[in-house]
Amino acid sequence: MKVALVSAEAYPFSKTGGLGDVVGALFKEFIKSGIDVSLFLPFYRVTKNSYFNLTVNADIVYGVPIGLTTLFGAVRVARVSVDSSDNLVIEPSKEGNLFFIEHDNFFDRDELYGTSHGEYFDNAERFIFFSRAVLEVCKIMKFHFDVIHCHDWHTALIPLYLKTFYRECLCFENTKTVFTVHNLGYQGIFHRDKLELTGFGQEMFHIDGLEFYGMVNFLKGGLFNADIITTVSPTYATEILSPEYGGGLDGVLRKRRESLVGIINGIDYKIWNPEEDPFIVQRYGLQNISNKQKNKQDLISLAGIDCSLEDPLIAFIGRMVYQKGIDIIVDAIPELIKKGVCFVFEGTGEHYYENKIRELRNIYPSKIFVFIGFDEALAHKIYAGADGLLVPSRYEPCGLSQLIAMRYGTIPICRQTGGLSDTVEDEVTGFLFSKYSSEALMHAVFRFIEAYNDKQKISQMICEAMKRDFSWRSSSKKYIELYRGLISEGDRKTSII
Repeated sequence: MKVALVSAEAYPFSKTGGLGDVVGALFKEFIKSGIDVSLFLPFYRVTKNSYFNLTVNADIVYGVPIGLTTLFGAVRVARVSVDSSDNLVIEPSKEGNLFFIEHDNFFDRDELYGTSHGEYFDNAERFIFFSRAVLEVCKIMKFHFDVIHCHDWHTALIPLYLKTFYRECLCFENTKTVFTVHNLGYQGIFHRDKLELTGFGQEMFHIDGLEFYGMVNFLKGGLFNADIITTVSPTYATEILSPEYGGGLDGVLRKRRESLVGIINGIDYKIWNPEEDPFIVQRYGLQNISNKQKNKQDLISLAGIDCSLEDPLIAFIGRMVYQKGIDIIVDAIPELIKKGVCFVFEGTGEHYYENKIRELRNIYPSKIFVFIGFDEALAHKIYAGADGLLVPSRYEPCGLSQLIAMRYGTIPICRQTGGLSDTVEDEVTGFLFSKYSSEALMHAVFRFIEAYNDKQKISQMICEAMKRDFSWRSSSKKYIELYRGLISEGDRKTSII
């Protein structure tokens, strides 16, 4: 079975968030499982700076039509394996399984998708080029993939291209496509003028094509044309069939309901493991959970807050944006501080919410620590040192932070939505609340405080949380089963014909 993963990012080569974590972990787990897997990524500046010397030029040049213009690109290649210590080993090789699509005008930039002033104005062109470049490279290098697995809107045109411009290509005659929606809040919506750049004309500008309220929606290309659509939790797969969570595409998704599957994300236990974590002051596990307190003391010292080991210390790690519920956190903080709670924040997002968190820090400087940005070492220290983690999302396709928190014995306090519902058990491994409001959040935190003050109960919850297995092992097996089912179905259809 030959599988291609196609994504705009994948850790450790490039990353802005959960998409990068998921695709990078899936690639690694497939290699470990013996799957013949390849990964296609853009060759961003950040990637080039770190991995150029570990790649070789594939010595091919291809052309990609962008409207009336043809743009040319190159490919850098490496061979990736996993050693006995579960580390990636990357070596330059033309017989590789890692392919970087190179076009400096599009990808040699400071950031992946945009700057603090907004997204790059030519993101449509950039990912049209990337999507068609992947298919052109497959043609030239005569790759015959059984499955091409595309991720999010950046690659959503690939299933559509395979059914149109590339349908006569012999290398794709038996290829099936899987399209994963990581977050329906990001759809790749552009002005209708961008349609001609895709190579399609007005024949594709209709409700069952790429048209979306007078705009062009790249995500629809994947939703209508992929053989299987997956999303990153079973509950989210159900939620997006409704207008409340469907982002205007619930009708499309209901049409494809029979081809929609929810598979929970995992986390890389090589990276997120308190027993081996190089960033924390004291390693610990189920056998010596008391060592977690040393990490709490270290975090308190680092944060410079007035918090005793007996006070509940609650963290937020993530994007400070509307989706993540930062607004109800802001509203709840004054009352929670009155209850003796201390807070640690790490993340970036909308300037309005960043400033709101800073204002609260200025009002309660001894009770709130704020780091605007993302620091890998600090994140590990927070997961290990905090007692609880806030994840009050408006919607959450899967969520990774609550999985990491449980691995570190830090109790998640989450809104009951999407993957949070599928991974956190109320009063067992965490605390859930339903209504989206600061009052509901506060009530959940009050329940957490009550459990925190009951040493027997909180110890039991920490143990239960740490016992849960959210490694990629089980999730990757579900994807492999999905691929095999698609391939078998294709073989049956071929034999019937």
